[in-house]
Amino acid sequence: MDPWDAINADRQILATYLGGLSPQEWASKTWCTQWTVKDVVAHLLVSPTMKKGQIFRGFAGSGFNLDKMSAKFVAGMSSMSAQAMTDTTRTTAGVRSAPPGLKPVGVLAEVLIHAQDIAGALGKPISFPADHSIMALDHLKNVQPVLGCKKRIAGLKVQATDSSWSHGEGAVVEGPMHALMSAMTGRKQSLDSLTGPGVATLRARL
Repeated sequence: MDPWDAINADRQILATYLGGLSPQEWASKTWCTQWTVKDVVAHLLVSPTMKKGQIFRGFAGSGFNLDKMSAKFVAGMSSMSAQAMTDTTRTTAGVRSAPPGLKPVGVLAEVLIHAQDIAGALGKPISFPADHSIMALDHLKNVQPVLGCKKRIAGLKVQATDSSWSHGEGAVVEGPMHALMSAMTGRKQSLDSLTGPGVATLRARL
């Protein structure tokens, strides 16, 4: 599958999910430190609504610090209403644009991970096609810069309980694909959804 087709579909799913949230839920904290649901959605709108040149200039203007750049972009979208963000998530779902250096499958992983940051914190599950999650996991297992996934799962067998996907050798860490993705990218909150003798090792690395 073309990652862009998966991204389009998953952004549409996310837009439908967001349309069912209350104002209180939009203002709630997520698994992203210091970010509310609205902040996370604003972050996800950067790729489809900004040109690569804008993103690179923002990166350079933030001293090439990703966290500072993200904070600036999120703050810049803070005036948008929840409805406008939901509508924009839907209308830009098919935009095929990625920040400099990020592959399309990386954009897909970002959508799925941040959607779980929202859904996990709210306790309101969101579901995506299994093959999309498998594509994202296959990408994340080898990613080290910024996300640190590769070292985090080194020496462990990471195994999905809702698909046949698995990776690595060693003490087993198993659970739903969305929880594996969250744990691989450093979300401690996802560990409660994982089991196996390797969980203690993974916990120590988060």
